Amino acid sequence: MKAVAFLCLLSCASGFTPISLPRRSTTSQRDMLSLDTAKTVSVLAGTAILSGYHVRLGRNEKKGFSSWRTAQADTRVEWSAYVRSTEGWLYAIQTLRNAITANTFLATTVLSLLTVISGKLWELVRSGNSGNKLLLQFASVALLMLKSAYEFLQSARLMTHAGFMFPVSAGNKVDNIMRKSQMAQWSGLRWLYVSLGAIIWTIGGEFAFLGSSVALVIFFRCIDRVPRGIE
Repeated sequence: MKAVAFLCLLSCASGFTPISLPRRSTTSQRDMLSLDTAKTVSVLAGTAILSGYHVRLGRNEKKGFSSWRTAQADTRVEWSAYVRSTEGWLYAIQTLRNAITANTFLATTVLSLLTVISGKLWELVRSGNSGNKLLLQFASVALLMLKSAYEFLQSARLMTHAGFMFPVSAGNKVDNIMRKSQMAQWSGLRWLYVSLGAIIWTIGGEFAFLGSSVALVIFFRCIDRVPRGIE
């Protein structure tokens, strides 16, 4: 009893209160909730930045502003008209072959990278260290890369059709196919670039993803401009 009384007097003299521990626990829980909220906001903000840039790019193109995508599409239409006017079928075959090879190589490379990433994730799943967050991150990377590979393959498919249609079809049909092939190739590269942001999210976290989204938008603004001399 004397020992208990002595401890009570000592705690009162030192200003110790038994309810301080729950307060600290509550404070830590609030900090964790604030951190989780900040991470969620970072992911949403990064996604909004990337989406907003491309929505604005599409609107500007509809208004008549020239971008690298539209300039390349117009160039392919002019190339198609040049091949028909000169009947340079051998030249057209060589050019289409090179473009088809490039697109198939890019599609194969993207799928190979996705296979490696899938293997790493499967190891985490088997070890039991994966969670819902990691699965969401992997799903984002996988969908973006699959979309990129799909667009590359569509560009190659359209060019293959154009090669058969050049001598026997009307010019407008081939021109439209060449324009669509350029749009598909551009989309394949763009989805591949965006997938880098999802990979950074998986490796570096939500705040790194927000920073990468800003960096990607700055990069996109540079490469989407029409180079001087082409306008």
